[in-house]
Amino acid sequence: MCTVFDVEKHKKIFSLSLGNKKKVGIIQSLIHKPRLLIMDEPTSCLDPLVKNRFFEILGETTKNGCAIFFSSHVLSEVQRICHRVGFIKAGKIIKVDSMENLKNRTVKKVKLELNHINEQINIPGARDVKSAGKIIEFIYTGDNRIPVVKTDYQKQNDNRYKPGFIFSRHTGRFLGQI
Repeated sequence: MCTVFDVEKHKKIFSLSLGNKKKVGIIQSLIHKPRLLIMDEPTSCLDPLVKNRFFEILGETTKNGCAIFFSSHVLSEVQRICHRVGFIKAGKIIKVDSMENLKNRTVKKVKLELNHINEQINIPGARDVKSAGKIIEFIYTGDNRIPVVKTDYQKQNDNRYKPGFIFSRHTGRFLGQI
């Protein structure tokens, strides 16, 4: 396990960086193959490569029958590892639901800047659509994959106007990438 997380076994714990101390704590929690893990912000201070390996190991751990209580303020981490989610406010559980249900009910405000528009665009799942010039704003309910819908203009001029030109300021990516 020390090799997996690249922890130097010969060093004293007090001489380790905060990230390496975190790795030692993770190793200690996993080494005895527990049936239940309770982890509070386990990925803070970990670099991205170690986080990826950590999530792979957690996946293997759950396949071996371990239940994990995982707390985090980083929603992308929660989405990656959890099947069911509970929200706590002032020490009380206020909501428990499946991750799938929560993803489908997620509401986002989206603002698109288009290179060209001279017609109304119909985006499934969008409501309160407002357009001004090349800007379209709307509320989107559903997962993060906003469907790319070709307008009549795009269908007629397909070689010049591709979905990749639509940029979402909400996600910071082109719609073709979502």
